[in-house]
Formats: sequence, C-alpha cells, structure tokens
Amino acid sequence: MTADATPTASSPAGAVPGSADSAARPFDVLGKTYEDTYAHLPEQLAAIDWLLARLPRRARVMDIGSGTGRPTAHRIAAQGHEVTGYDVSRTMIDLARAQVPAARFELADVRTLPDTPGQWDAITAFFPLLQMSRSDLDATLARIADWLAPGGAFVFATVPFDAEDQEIRWMGQTVRCTSYPAETYGRLLRRAGLEVVHEELSVFHPDFPGMGTEEHLFLYAVKPGGPAVPAHALAGPYPLPEEYRGPHELSEQGWLGMEARFERHDIALVADALSGNARVLDVGGGTGAVVREIAARLGSVTTVEPHTAREESMRPLGARGVRVLPGRAEELPLPDAEFDAALATWVLHYTDDPDKAVTELARTVDRAHPEAKVILVQGAPDNELIALWNRTCAPLLGEAPDHQGYLLTRAARVLAERGFPDVSFHRARVDVVFPEEGPEAKAEAAAAVLADFWNTGHPRLAELRQALLPALREHFATGTDRFNDDAVMLLARPRRTL
Repeated sequence: MTADATPTASSPAGAVPGSADSAARPFDVLGKTYEDTYAHLPEQLAAIDWLLARLPRRARVMDIGSGTGRPTAHRIAAQGHEVTGYDVSRTMIDLARAQVPAARFELADVRTLPDTPGQWDAITAFFPLLQMSRSDLDATLARIADWLAPGGAFVFATVPFDAEDQEIRWMGQTVRCTSYPAETYGRLLRRAGLEVVHEELSVFHPDFPGMGTEEHLFLYAVKPGGPAVPAHALAGPYPLPEEYRGPHELSEQGWLGMEARFERHDIALVADALSGNARVLDVGGGTGAVVREIAARLGSVTTVEPHTAREESMRPLGARGVRVLPGRAEELPLPDAEFDAALATWVLHYTDDPDKAVTELARTVDRAHPEAKVILVQGAPDNELIALWNRTCAPLLGEAPDHQGYLLTRAARVLAERGFPDVSFHRARVDVVFPEEGPEAKAEAAAAVLADFWNTGHPRLAELRQALLPALREHFATGTDRFNDDAVMLLARPRRTL
C-alpha cells in the first residue's frame, strides 16, 4: 500500500472502518492478484531466509495476515515447521488452504485471538497491521511480543507514514490505512521487550495499473531469553551424542584423491558471506581451494595449517595474497582481535579439542567490527558419505559413529558464550562424482577413493574397500554417478541492537 495515494471521498458500502470486514474486503476482491503482485519482494524473501536459518527444528510459527500462503507459510512449512496462518479474508484462507496443505489456516482477526504467552517460536507479519487504529496497532505489537517464546523471533513489515485512518486507493480498491513514521516501530518493539536486530527501508513499484512506488519497512526482532542456540534441523540428526568421538585421521594423499571428484558449492557460499570483510583468517588451509577463492575476491587472506607438507604446498599462493602460517587450530599463533572474520571449513572433526579450536577462532576476531563473524563448515545431517561411513566402516573398525551436527551444536554454544550469539545455519550442495563407465567401475573407483580418504595407511585398508563394495554397487545401480556430500555453513555474528 502506498501512503501518498489519492484520498477518496467515502468508505466502501457496508464496511465499518477498522473492522475485520473492512480489512478483508479488498483482499476478497483481489485474491490471487495480490500474490502475483507482492509475493516476490526480495526483502520479504530475505527475511524468510533469515528466519529459517535460525528457527529451531519443528518450530511453531504464527503467520499473521497469511494471505494466499505464499511465499511465507509455504516456504516455512516446507522446512518441516508447524505453521498456523491467520487472515481476515475468506478468499485468502481458501486459497492458502489449497496452495499450502502442509500449513494450517484460520479465518480470524489478530485482535481477537486468545492470549497464548510463550507459545510461538516465531511470528511473521508482512503488511497485515495497516488497517487498524494506532491503539490497536500498539496493543497488537505488544501482544505479539508476549506470544513469543523466550528466544523467539518476530519478522515484521509495514508501510511507514505518519497518519491515522487515511483513506487511499490501492490496487483499485478503497482502503483506510494507519501507520507511523519508520523510526517509531523500533521504539514500539523495544517497549514491548523485544531486541531489534535488523531494520531496513526499501522502495517497491508494484506491477499493477495506476500504482506508484511504495516505501517498505522491514524489522527483525528477538525476544530475550531461551537457549543460547536452538536445536536447528541442520545441526541434526537428533538425539545428539553425549560426547565427542575423537578426531578422524587426515591424509593428504586421501584428500587429494577426493578433491579431484568434488563439485563444491560450499566455497562460493563462504566467499559470499565474507563479501563485507577485509581481514580474514582461515584455519586448516588444506589444499588451498578455499583460500584461493577468498584471496581472489578480497585480495588477501591468512591461513594456518598444521600439516607441514600441505603448508609447504600452499607457499606459492603467497603471490596471490595468501599468507601461510604453521600452527594448530587449538593454539593459533595470532594475537587477539587481529581479523574481522575467521573460518574453518571441514576442520572440526580433525581436531583433538573442538571447543578449544572454536574458542581460538572467536578470540582472533574483532567483535566491534561491523562485519565481525565466525564461519564453520561441516557435513549436513543427510550427508550420504557420512552415513555410509557410519553404517559400514565404523562397525568394522570398532569406532564410534561420526556426527557432524554434534560438532556444529557444540561450536554454536561456544560462540554464543564468547560474544557471537547470532547463529544461523545454511545448507550448501556438495557432490562427489564418479564418472567411470558402468555401475561396477563406479563402485570399484569409489571403494578405493573413499577407503583411502577415510583410512589411508590403515592395516585393514583392503578389507575396508571390500566392505564398502556392496553398498556402493547398490547405490550406483540406481543410475546415479555421485554421492551427496552436502555441507552446513554455521555463521555466527555479534548481536547488535539498532
């Protein structure tokens, strides 16, 4: 809705200004046209992404003004969360139920919903509070804060302007609107007890005849309290182990054999997350694949590598802006707060003490920097290669299963305790490809590569290869040429109240 639309002379017949019927009438008329016009706002999609990266697994989410169910309820429910949408428009409820069967939708005015303190892990409200009085708007925002569970998140969008009960023409409809100047909303949310962590103004020009530009305000807020790090689905599977299994052995020969077969999208995800940084530390530089990309984008990067042979192999990267230092993740040879970002990709499961390694990463980052962050990359809960190792190799070797989500959860808690409480989780696609001709050739190649990668030099290496073959033959018999080796990027930042 645009606040500077031309005022009209009267309200729609039969609608009491500020009533649910009055608010529903334009949306009953517009139906799917509203979705076609507004469902692809980049700021709204970014807000949903922000929320999804932080929601606990199977979160309870309220969507106020749920409309047709797209994009908000659809995207959140698709990630396995329990979404309940409320809207005053019967047309919108009917569309939402048809389009998003995984969510629940109810015809209701948010002002009449019963008080349910602490019931919701998250609440979304994209432009639904414009057709009520300021007193109702204030009361609704306060109730939303009360409905959130400790640690819960609220994502809110509106059209900021300074008027109450202003009659406008919007998408061919007569609508009475109320709002506040942009700076007022943050104050209202803080007064309600929420911590505002993001505030953004944007401009949108709806693709609809006669519509002008609109100014939109997006706010993200968090209710204090709750667990330092919620149990996110990407840190699963659950339940988590009770203790660390100990480090895997790492062989340069085994890693090189795997690297030639990777199709990695985690490196680009990490590099994109570092776009605002200038002084970056990488721990466990390995073959240099990650630091080469970072240096190419930022101009320079420092990497610490514990293995002498790999450290020496990366020395030529100095010409590309890569500074290489010897050292262990648990004892970084660097002063406090020297960098504005630190990262470790696929490293924690090779460390003797993951908590100490994460503590060291956090120590090297200047938390006062506006782009301060720590990034960790480990395996996803549905990673096929980790599942194969756990199913076949761990029992044969008498070792405990590998659980990457356990490491991510421990890391997230350590980072929250050390001043990086804004923790988010992001999936990255990684494939390991075997282009050999025929299932048997693929299985033989995979058995050799994987056994060497996991257990180079092990006295039972030949036995490991044979043990892997039945599962590999079955896998490649489906016609695929790859394994899912998906990653999770944990991104931790200091939380700043605006």
